[in-house]
Amino acid sequence: MAPLPLLWGIFFAMGIGMSLPWLLIVAWPGLAQRLPRPGRWMNHLRVVLGLMMLGSALWLVSLLTIHIGRTPVLTLLVILAIALLVATAWRYRWRTALRAGALAIVVAGAVAFVAQQDGQGPRRDRVNWQPLSEQAIASALAEHKRVFIDVTADWCVTCKANKYNVLLRDDVQQALLAPDVVALRGDWSRPSADISQFLTARGSAAVPFNQIYGPELPQGQILPALLDREQLIATLSAAKGK
Repeated sequence: MAPLPLLWGIFFAMGIGMSLPWLLIVAWPGLAQRLPRPGRWMNHLRVVLGLMMLGSALWLVSLLTIHIGRTPVLTLLVILAIALLVATAWRYRWRTALRAGALAIVVAGAVAFVAQQDGQGPRRDRVNWQPLSEQAIASALAEHKRVFIDVTADWCVTCKANKYNVLLRDDVQQALLAPDVVALRGDWSRPSADISQFLTARGSAAVPFNQIYGPELPQGQILPALLDREQLIATLSAAKGK
């Protein structure tokens, strides 16, 4: 659980951000004259924003596969697609409905293809990840090995960015494949009391969380939420010592 002042700060910042346009117009009324006039551009903007919302909805629906499996999610998507097709045909024309259906199929196919290629493309994960536990850390340190910890979740966008931009890079993969490096991963996609306790013990309440242990870092060093390749490799090298 995040500290209460932090939660207050988050919602305060959200409130300021949502009200900022109105505050600016109140402070400088002349800004209202610079706003664009209503026109056809609003229809185009509506389509763009609608596609952005559709993409967000597809991503959120994809997260259900973690909890209920792929088959129920695909069934739900098919039902929604049929309902959308019928509603579009009822309100407009069948030609428009078929175009919308074709677009939906292309988007769904692209999403499914990307999901299927996760970790199987050119940047394939070759690291033999082990389950995260305090005992695994202690055992590795007792054998004078280095430990790299990655706590992640499927719904975490920053975790995905770290994975593709850092962890799957060749130089990072080579560093993690060293014989004296033990890679531990904790999956927080579903609530886990063990992982929550692990994070709380280290003063963290969110993912991504990365930490490096070693003979020269027996207490562990926590890395920034947004990983940097050079910093990760340098810290992992420093943990080895002489």
